[in-house]
Amino acid sequence: MTINKAILITMAVLALHALGLLWAYSALPWFDIPMHLGGGLAMAALAIGLWNEGIEEVTFKKSLERHLKWWLLPAIVLGFVALIGVAWELHEFVFDQFFPSQFGWRQPSIGDTMMDFVMDIVGGILAIFFWKRSS
Repeated sequence: MTINKAILITMAVLALHALGLLWAYSALPWFDIPMHLGGGLAMAALAIGLWNEGIEEVTFKKSLERHLKWWLLPAIVLGFVALIGVAWELHEFVFDQFFPSQFGWRQPSIGDTMMDFVMDIVGGILAIFFWKRSS
């Protein structure tokens, strides 16, 4: 994953989000679920692209090398996805508090927020899976 591909994926998700704000979120209540999946995928792609761009080589102690190579990058990527997901949900909460009826939609429930978190992580896992298969 290159940083340029990651930026293109992120821009595509943001364009779909803009479409959602204009029409899809109110007309298609389920639209939020694939958007969080795409957001998780995009943020994971961004994390992988930043890792690939910024880290030239990582070396580990021989006794831990096999284990760390297997889980270190996925843990960092999923941590990044989770951090962005929490920040996004905080943004939605604050927006609802200050502009409750501006656009006619609100966060429906804590269950919706939890599903958003799950879909963010599933998107991140999919990105890791695709990245691992291509490398």
